[in-house]
Amino acid sequence: MNEAESPPFINGVLLIIFAWVFFTVMIAISRYVSPLTSIPIVLLFQNGISLLFILPWMIEKGKTSFHTPKYHLLILRTVAGYLNFTFIFLAVQRTSLVNTLLLSNSAPIFIPLIIWIWRRIAVGYKLWLGIIIGFIGIGLILKPDIDFMNTGVLFALGSAISFSISMIAQRRLIKTEPKYTILFYYFLAGTLISFPFAIYTWNIPLTILPLLILIGVLSVIGQLAFLQALQFGKPSALSPFNYISVVYAAIIEWIIWNQFPDLFSILGIILISVGGILTMIYENKPIRKF
Repeated sequence: MNEAESPPFINGVLLIIFAWVFFTVMIAISRYVSPLTSIPIVLLFQNGISLLFILPWMIEKGKTSFHTPKYHLLILRTVAGYLNFTFIFLAVQRTSLVNTLLLSNSAPIFIPLIIWIWRRIAVGYKLWLGIIIGFIGIGLILKPDIDFMNTGVLFALGSAISFSISMIAQRRLIKTEPKYTILFYYFLAGTLISFPFAIYTWNIPLTILPLLILIGVLSVIGQLAFLQALQFGKPSALSPFNYISVVYAAIIEWIIWNQFPDLFSILGIILISVGGILTMIYENKPIRKF
């Protein structure tokens, strides 16, 4: 990574870290409110409130803000992004917050394979080194207490695959499309998809209404930061920094649910951090095309 390229990539890392503060808190809130309402209602508020935040910008910019020539990528990003959070909200009800975020962020395993299938581009072996070290850390964290037949784990892995597809599509879209246009269609589709299911399962105690609104606010801030980050680096390089969410999740579980990471978890978090640093170092190395 040369001196000229370093600051933009670091900006991307900082934005990823910032985004996951909001995403992790949002997911933790969903764990609390979902048993009191329904997943479709959580998704409706997540997307609907976010849509209200984005709409004024779209109106201000006029008709051009609604036009995009890359509808195929936009649809792919929208569907993958919606499935990502659907799976996450389902997973966190069935396994711990830490395990949900660890597994849903295993996207770096899938991203190189998807990139190879989609664009025939290989990821450099030095970049793989950071990813592998990070996943050794995940193994240390998951090994002591996880049941891989648990449905929560399967939902979290489904989230990881969806997340990897979403990141790749986002990276290609952000090169030419305004981030507000990308988010507008994402939140619009999410609102329309969730609405009929939310009406069918409608049950919103007034005590959790502020939390549902907060989910939407946290969602739009996190999405804006995440999309901005992808302007500064490739998904395969920035993905390992999603693991910072594990630290946030561990802190939240300790404070709220009185669960604290054991020695294996602490060692795993250290290895994940090392893997992320190595990935940052080798992010700008050339990659080969087949």
